Amino acid sequence: MERFERITKNICIKLEMVGVVAYLIMVLVNILDVAGSKFFKWPFPGSVEIVSFAQIIAISLTIPLGLFLGFHLSIDFIIEKLPKTPKHYINIFVFAVLTIFFVLVFLQSLEYGYSLQISEEIGSVSKIPLFPFAYVIAAGAIPVVLFYLISTIKSIKGR
Repeated sequence: MERFERITKNICIKLEMVGVVAYLIMVLVNILDVAGSKFFKWPFPGSVEIVSFAQIIAISLTIPLGLFLGFHLSIDFIIEKLPKTPKHYINIFVFAVLTIFFVLVFLQSLEYGYSLQISEEIGSVSKIPLFPFAYVIAAGAIPVVLFYLISTIKSIKGR
């Protein structure tokens, strides 16, 4: 189990690197857009779409590592006051529900990406196809599913 967790975390680290590049692209495009429109009276064409696409990549691919590092908020002040046994079963239930939820996110993202691919949807200004970004969301959901699956198994084992 620990080896599987380590492999999943390494995948998350690599995905986060791609997400960080997407963040840098967002910053660069914004700088080019503002500088172009203020100094040269020529805004960056399609900048809003490109920033939106980069944002999809950045968010989808950095969420998994945030889960592994514990950066995401959890509101559990009520659960913390419960005895150990009910808390244990609630954790198992929550992790199982989250696993199922992100499996559904993965499947729906694949379905949506396929529908965008078949319909050949493109950005209105940038003319960039939209389907790869739905597939990126699906790719980002895989390590999230694995994280919650690992968490569910650990909770069941009592660790």
